[in-house]
Amino acid sequence: MKPILRLFSKWKEYKSKKESIYFGTSLYDELYTNPIPSLVLIVGVSLFFYFSLPYIHYLGNFFFWFVGVLEITKVLKIPFLDELRYYHYLSAFVYFYISISLLIDISRLLSKWNVRTVIVKNEVWQIGHSGLGKKLNQYQLNAEGLSLSYEHGGLIDFLGLNRMVWKKDGKEIFSSPYFFPYKKNKTIINRLLKR
Repeated sequence: MKPILRLFSKWKEYKSKKESIYFGTSLYDELYTNPIPSLVLIVGVSLFFYFSLPYIHYLGNFFFWFVGVLEITKVLKIPFLDELRYYHYLSAFVYFYISISLLIDISRLLSKWNVRTVIVKNEVWQIGHSGLGKKLNQYQLNAEGLSLSYEHGGLIDFLGLNRMVWKKDGKEIFSSPYFFPYKKNKTIINRLLKR
């Protein structure tokens, strides 16, 4: 057990040295995010796919009925439009097209929610994953016209859906991911709100 603990401590030391070099200082504060909204979204989408996949043949039946109501087969006189199996192929294609579109949108939303927010000196650094690498955005906290709004209170605190939004001229410039307002996050919030 001791060699594993020693290896783990060396890995943590290596990681802290690497981050100190990356940020240029060892004095930085990281906002600890709430993973629950991301997990709920992933579970919800998985359940949607799991429970909706057995019923895609109803989509084929709807297409067959819709073509029959419009009487397209009588006007165009195409014989294969009278066969139901072609509509089932179409429904499978439509279902997977919608599924892939939904997965792309959800991956974009998750990449927005799972950004690492670090406060270094008078800057906010947001580090997110972009393709096969990382994307770094730096924002100055003392920029002119930049205002901070803090969404908190009541049930939002309990669920960990607090968020800080920085705006300039009424437009949202950047925002933090969802977080709980406790422990180290509370000191970061107090420092940013200057209270």
